[in-house]
Amino acid sequence: MTLYLFFQLLANGIMSGGTYALVACGLTLTLGVVKIFNFAQGDFLMLGSYATFAIVVSLGFPYLVAVLAGLVSMAILGALIYLGILQRSLKFGFFNSLLITVFISTVIEQVAVLTFAQQTRTTPAVFPGTISMGDVIFSKGKLLVIACSIVVLVALQLFMKLKIGKAMLASAENSDVATLMGINAKQIFWVTMAVGCGLSGIAGTIVAPVYGAYQMMGATVFSRALLVLMVGGIGSMPGALIGAFLIGIVESFAFQFVGYLNIIVILVGVAVLMFFRPGGLLGKPMPVPGE
Repeated sequence: MTLYLFFQLLANGIMSGGTYALVACGLTLTLGVVKIFNFAQGDFLMLGSYATFAIVVSLGFPYLVAVLAGLVSMAILGALIYLGILQRSLKFGFFNSLLITVFISTVIEQVAVLTFAQQTRTTPAVFPGTISMGDVIFSKGKLLVIACSIVVLVALQLFMKLKIGKAMLASAENSDVATLMGINAKQIFWVTMAVGCGLSGIAGTIVAPVYGAYQMMGATVFSRALLVLMVGGIGSMPGALIGAFLIGIVESFAFQFVGYLNIIVILVGVAVLMFFRPGGLLGKPMPVPGE
């Protein structure tokens, strides 16, 4: 393997890992705080990509406007879905809310098909061309994805240090105790849903100029996000970050050697990890009923 190829594959892996991290962190927040496994998490990424295409190509607004619109619109949509549908489903248990998110995911995907058909909608590159670093040449578009993902992830970590972020973490640890401490759990729940969906939305706006927008992109990223949670540990934000970049890098290098069979390499690796560390790298093993 040449040095050029190594850095190309590494850049591709970091780019994918950053996208997976945004979706996985949103999924981790929603699951940890609201106790809802949002099966539609990846679909908000798809909507964010389509929104970017519509705003930039159809309406002619600058790309930065599309990024902000993707973040805000998906956050609002997530909050409305929680307040209008999911909030009532929680009283009927975790499995019922899971089924509702599966239904929401199906509806979103079908609406996307009816609106945009099954064609890939391409958003023009923000920074076309390449940049050279010695003998290694990188796509400016891919470097932009990496930079934007890192900026959003850093912003998320700073957000979690704010009062509302600490309240979200406290609710994730024990919502009843958090309520006794004066935290408005109901407000925290819809805010968490908004943040989680907003993360997926902005991830969609970031990757739109590179991958375009198509119906199954959300399902693909969501499947990787599930593997990220298994690797990093369910409920662990640091674990989600580590797992996302590990999955992205392994996927990139494996694709070079085995093509689309790279998913098998990832699954085997995850299975081996689960054998030795059932709770993931930074998570805790799930309790066994009866023990």
